[in-house]
Amino acid sequence: MPAQPAQPAPAVARAAAARARFLAELPARYNPWRHLLIPNIYGGLVIASCLVQLGEPSLAAWLVVPAVLVIGQGVEWRFHRDLLHHRVPPLQYLYDAHHVSHHTLYVRGAMAIHDPRELRAVLFPWWAIGLLSVLMTPLALALTWLLGRDAGLLFMVSTHAYFVVYEWLHTAYHLPPRSVVHRLVARLAAHHERHHDPALMTRANFGVTTPLWDLLRGTLR
Repeated sequence: MPAQPAQPAPAVARAAAARARFLAELPARYNPWRHLLIPNIYGGLVIASCLVQLGEPSLAAWLVVPAVLVIGQGVEWRFHRDLLHHRVPPLQYLYDAHHVSHHTLYVRGAMAIHDPRELRAVLFPWWAIGLLSVLMTPLALALTWLLGRDAGLLFMVSTHAYFVVYEWLHTAYHLPPRSVVHRLVARLAAHHERHHDPALMTRANFGVTTPLWDLLRGTLR
């Protein structure tokens, strides 16, 4: 995979200075490993508890899994484009955290984190996966009513697994390019890095898990 062209040196230097300020202003109590582990442990518990309750899922119940994967990527694409890159009250916090902060700290050609505490700028807040549970439970109950209990359980498994994989992939994209994990997802990382070009970030490559919906919606670069 050819190296992605870097931003001009001043842009890279500004990003490095912004990361230094970001780290200097972090609360001393922030623990990056706790931030990384809590969503994974919680998500793993939700997934495991749902799997052990499965009976004998019907074909319709199993089809929930690919449906979540495809629709989830569409939701991810729109959420990224419309809420993370546009200030939409009362959710302007999302814009500030992503468009203003994340894209200031990481630009094309300077994507790698160099301090574990930078995970604060890469991961969703640790409580976001709990919010996902709250939002997905009514939909799971609706699927249970329509297609049976196994469909609702597989919906919860799929949505929580999707969230965890999203976080793994996004973190991998921001690891040093020579790391084994980054090399395993090099093509996806290159897609995401192009999104971090300031000239493209509001117009292209909004898919993080895959470029599927960028391809479908004409935003693939």
